[in-house]
Amino acid sequence: MGQTTINVVILVSGNGTNMENLVLSLHNKTITQAMRQNGMNLTKNHVCEEVKPLQTSPDAFVINSETTQDSMLAKDPIINVLSIVSNNKDAHALVRAKRLGLHTRTIDSAGKSRQEFDEELLIYLENLEKEHGLDCILLAGFMRILSGEFLAKIQHIRILNIHPSFLPLHKGLHGIEKSYADENDFGGVSVHFVTNELDSGLIILQEKVKKIPNESLEDFTQRIHEVEYRIYPQAFLKAFAQGIHQEIQKES
Repeated sequence: MGQTTINVVILVSGNGTNMENLVLSLHNKTITQAMRQNGMNLTKNHVCEEVKPLQTSPDAFVINSETTQDSMLAKDPIINVLSIVSNNKDAHALVRAKRLGLHTRTIDSAGKSRQEFDEELLIYLENLEKEHGLDCILLAGFMRILSGEFLAKIQHIRILNIHPSFLPLHKGLHGIEKSYADENDFGGVSVHFVTNELDSGLIILQEKVKKIPNESLEDFTQRIHEVEYRIYPQAFLKAFAQGIHQEIQKES
């Protein structure tokens, strides 16, 4: 990667707390600055280590020094959030984005077919890529499923999503509620690449959230959100500092 900037677009639909956290954690910071802010350290061998060890499933990507991209760290590019895009004109995320001084774009999905929406979004993203370059798309509470045709046309761009369960458990909607109600003694949070199959892409980072006896759903939900805010920026940083991309799935 020869550029000195990592350009990012964040897709939103609702309240925007994850989006706001991503911006505050990453925007206008270099990779190494963002790593330090997000509790990640660079050792002499450039291995990223979390302050708190993550509990991961067998499907999660394992970090090791063999995968670290020394060239990326040497260039230490700046992370730039180009735009916050919402499919919902009433999303509070747009208010948060404007308060942060970020460019926003609404591509309303109401009354449009999946194909129509995807085509309009694709045109917007392709124009951004031509004008500025586009390296990553982050889904943060984005309540649309992107089609296989859409993903195929931008497969060179990393697309990450956060899901509030310990995947592969409880894919799809209501991951927190389903985790809270199941027989396991944990819930969790997973950050993964977006693929054709819902919530099934390569897991970059995930962490279990231990259940507390007699805890309310509201309190459990709050603890899930706290983990989301911590590991989503970390997953983004790992994907770039260590060169992880969707293609790694084809090798497994």
